[in-house]
Amino acid sequence: MPTYRIIDSAGSELGMLEDRREAIEVGETVTLADGQTVEVLDVYDDEEHGREGGVVATLALDVE
Repeated sequence: MPTYRIIDSAGSELGMLEDRREAIEVGETVTLADGQTVEVLDVYDDEEHGREGGVVATLALDVE
């Protein structure tokens, strides 16, 4: 299952997220481990900054 790094809008790392989707786009929602559904604000999928550590991408989320 694809793994994504998740960060908040300030850039703080929140952890990892596994999702069945091969790609997640800005505006879509993801469900966190605690069941909270949040909107994806940005997707970083470049080799240098978004995929380090073997993740598909880094997702910036709208978390409170």
